Amino acid sequence: MQPGVHNKPTVDFRQIRMVIAKVTSSCNLRCRYCCADAIPVTQPGATMTMETHQRAATMLIGGTESDELQWIFHGGEPMLLPIPWYEEAIEFCITAAEANPRIRRLTIGMQSNLTRLTPEYLQLVKKYRIQIGTSLDGPPRLSDVYRQAGKRVEETIELLMREDAPPGVIAQINKNTIAHMDEVVDYFDKKGFAVMFNATCPTGRGMNVENLTGEELYNAKRKLLERADQSANLRILGPDLLRQLFFFHTGQRDMAERNCHGYNCGAGVTLIGVDPNGDVWPCGRSTDADMSKLGNVNDPGSLRSYESTLRSFHEKDLWYLRCFGCAAKLICLFGCTAFDKDSISTREIECLATRLLHQYFWSHPELVERLVARFQTHMEKTAAEVREKKHAPPFLPMHTGHHPCSSAATAMVLSAQARLHPIQPDGTEPARIPQTIE
Repeated sequence: MQPGVHNKPTVDFRQIRMVIAKVTSSCNLRCRYCCADAIPVTQPGATMTMETHQRAATMLIGGTESDELQWIFHGGEPMLLPIPWYEEAIEFCITAAEANPRIRRLTIGMQSNLTRLTPEYLQLVKKYRIQIGTSLDGPPRLSDVYRQAGKRVEETIELLMREDAPPGVIAQINKNTIAHMDEVVDYFDKKGFAVMFNATCPTGRGMNVENLTGEELYNAKRKLLERADQSANLRILGPDLLRQLFFFHTGQRDMAERNCHGYNCGAGVTLIGVDPNGDVWPCGRSTDADMSKLGNVNDPGSLRSYESTLRSFHEKDLWYLRCFGCAAKLICLFGCTAFDKDSISTREIECLATRLLHQYFWSHPELVERLVARFQTHMEKTAAEVREKKHAPPFLPMHTGHHPCSSAATAMVLSAQARLHPIQPDGTEPARIPQTIE
């Protein structure tokens, strides 16, 4: 298939900036809280064909008018697919991006459990500068309560850091880790991993996982802030807390912004999910709810109801009215539209934790000021390093499927929080793809 050749759908993909391509529903692990309820490799599930991938890439890369696009391979476990599949798939994405004059930067990412990172896969990661996201909830003995293979994941993260391909790490805060939060924070502080903490949401295989209370989630975030204030490692804050610090510090935010932290999220507008058989979903988290299916890339005619289905997906209940008058909306990340439909209690927990955090910021202005000032200094230094190396910072991977996303997968976690934003410090235009495939 040639990029740009397909039956043009009557759908507006112009704002798409992130694609979550779930290339397989199979996984070699069986984590207790997996939102996707991925199929074990002993019972192989669907795997995306190259034809479906090419149709998705042609439709979405060809249809966007965004200057930057993130294409993230997700699963299941994406490293179950053979390396030649990715070589062909990525080259097709590059060609499709070259054919779209609007796109100035294409970023390739992969959300993986890292247990299948062979030397050959590492070469693929380095060749295409694939930005890796993974999950680890803390020291392996704690992480393995809900997850698996913690020691292997830890060792592979350290390997990627040595290879100058640092992954972003998502750590779940749950009833297990909350009881050892000091140990968890100390672990990530000393390891220096770029980490984002999320509250585990009861969904998928983890539907029976016990929720945190709002107070527990708030106390976990407070501990992260207080540790970061005493540590040289700002990475333990993660992008979500940093956003909230900046929102509070500046007193400003764009309430119209369509992303995972916007008043109205960007699902189906700025980001989109495609599952192994080509079904299109508002995001990478909504692929289990038939009512949210937007169509299929293999049948452009099926996308006719895209807009009406998306409107239904984004409809808010009456509870949403209270957000308008809430002082904490300045720092609120507004939950996850997909997960809120599965778990109303999760929404209430996040709401209480956010209101308590807002009160904490008001009562600790010096801490807010110190952390923001340190981070601004850090970013100025990072900008100089990026300019010197002449490469763009890595992508913000979607969340693995737990709430809330930073976009998802998706999340978001930064591939390397030391290089947080996709900036061009000198204001120059990035080189054309594929010379700077990121």
